[in-house]
Amino acid sequence: MTISRSHVLVVGHPSEDLQPLLGILNRLCCSTDVAMSVEQVMLKVKQRLPHLVILSDNHHDAPEGLIRDLRSSANTRCSTIVALTDCHDPSWVPLEDVPGIDGFLVKPLNIDVLTSLVQSAWARQTCTTAVCQVTL
Repeated sequence: MTISRSHVLVVGHPSEDLQPLLGILNRLCCSTDVAMSVEQVMLKVKQRLPHLVILSDNHHDAPEGLIRDLRSSANTRCSTIVALTDCHDPSWVPLEDVPGIDGFLVKPLNIDVLTSLVQSAWARQTCTTAVCQVTL
């Protein structure tokens, strides 16, 4: 698998957190879209299937229903959804308290961790899609 076949959707507003993330994704040569509103997210999802969705804004401030809408969309049902967070963030909550996301991407960002995450998201979606097609 080459990372260049992966597609990542980053959800968030321009910030100092977003630039390092986009820089690493650019170095990995995977295609990346950025969406700053629920409407943009849903439009981007319809245009191209994301293997990985990264919520770069505070996941507690995500518009209500965004994660639910992503999970119910046919294009993102098998996508990996993670929330970008800081290891020192006092509001870091247990995964079960944030329904619909698959995990946290913890800052400071590391190219090796992000590479592994992108590859895992691609493999998860590829295998899940193949299983769904066989059972139909």
